[in-house]
Amino acid sequence: MDRLEIKGASLDLNVEEYLRPSLERKLTGTTKTDTEIQSLPISGIPFHIKIAVHSLRFYRKYRPTHIGNRCVYEPSCSHYSELAIRENGLLIGVILTIKRLFRCRPGRGGVDLSCKKEKSCNIK
Repeated sequence: MDRLEIKGASLDLNVEEYLRPSLERKLTGTTKTDTEIQSLPISGIPFHIKIAVHSLRFYRKYRPTHIGNRCVYEPSCSHYSELAIRENGLLIGVILTIKRLFRCRPGRGGVDLSCKKEKSCNIK
């Protein structure tokens, strides 16, 4: 059972792990991992990666809400893409993103990070 914090109130979720990210996103608009990736600094990364990150953040800011709140994975596909590009470079990051998009279907959810081991991801 997971505890979800919503504006100072907490809610216990008793759902299957593969359903938790989409439910959390529907209730709060984001997930903890999405927020952590969004808060990663843009300074200090190569220029071509910086352009990709800015493009993804622009997309997330202006996409329709109903598109952003239906992702079944944590992190969402655009946050996954940002992390994949940061961790693996532009080419491999784009390839990983395309593979992720092919996996994305209702009923298949849960945590899916772009790096080989969760420990090596650049988020805490």
